[in-house]
Amino acid sequence: MGVAILTLIATLFVGGLALLAQWARESRGAEITLLTGLLVLSLLIGGVGAFTGLGLVLTAAGDTVPPGDRLAFVAAGVAAILVGIAGVALCVPPLRRIMGGRLKHGFWADPPVFFALWLLVVVLANNAVSFLIFTQEPDVSQLFPSGRISPTAVLVSQLPFVAVALAGVGVGVRRGFRETLDRLGYDPISAKQIGVVVLFVAGAFGLSVAADALFAAVQPDLYRTVGELSDSLFNPKGLAPVAAVSFALMIGVGAALGEETLFRGAVQPVLGIPLTSILFASMHIQYGPSLLLGYIFMLSIGLGLLRRHINTTASFTAHAGYNTLGLLLAYFFGF
Repeated sequence: MGVAILTLIATLFVGGLALLAQWARESRGAEITLLTGLLVLSLLIGGVGAFTGLGLVLTAAGDTVPPGDRLAFVAAGVAAILVGIAGVALCVPPLRRIMGGRLKHGFWADPPVFFALWLLVVVLANNAVSFLIFTQEPDVSQLFPSGRISPTAVLVSQLPFVAVALAGVGVGVRRGFRETLDRLGYDPISAKQIGVVVLFVAGAFGLSVAADALFAAVQPDLYRTVGELSDSLFNPKGLAPVAAVSFALMIGVGAALGEETLFRGAVQPVLGIPLTSILFASMHIQYGPSLLLGYIFMLSIGLGLLRRHINTTASFTAHAGYNTLGLLLAYFFGF
């Protein structure tokens, strides 16, 4: 319940800032409010990082912090300081523009783009620290829910993605519902385009086999850890066939709905395919700092190309199909 409440608070906060960024396109007051808020947040994050670092120095003097935790705390503190500095730096160009200065790059004049860049820095830094903690935690299963993850938990975790995406493109502020769907790329696809999606999924599975083999050869210890963790979270083994199919569908569709709506639908048109794919790969903390992240990045590039050349409906269908088939193959054939 505590996690759900924190997720709701974070969703309302980020979604509110995203709506404010859309409103700032039309209102100078809203633009000043957004900029002031992000400046304060940047300074606060940097201050927390500095305080964390100082606290670590004091506690480390008595060797009360294990070496692994010490490294994680240092990384978290440094990351927070860097995020604070980067956040303040990102605020400088739009602040100059508000004060009447001229800018070389026009994208600073667009508050949603500015906000997306600021959020990108914060999320990437947070995920980098999470990956480091993954390597230092003796039992990484403690970082994730115990036992098989429930479809309800997946839906709860993905709904904030949808909410932030809707707010980020200005639903109810700049766009109606139909215009919002168009902006997010949810349009019909033809039979020919479905064929392209099927070929994409088949190619993605082939590439995943090669990536898995390379991962096992180059990082065998991490391969076993990640494999055990993935099995505990996502393997439908032990369920009845009908329950296993339902589980695979809900996990596949739920994850794809949130991730494609946010990353391909809302973020990609602003940040482009490469940056969006870096952000997308960094969100998959359950794989740790492994070679699989390179595969996830390449998969995201492919999904981004589907979004660009067809639409988000195609990338969503491919993502959902890939996730669902992967779970079903594991259940029925032990892959």
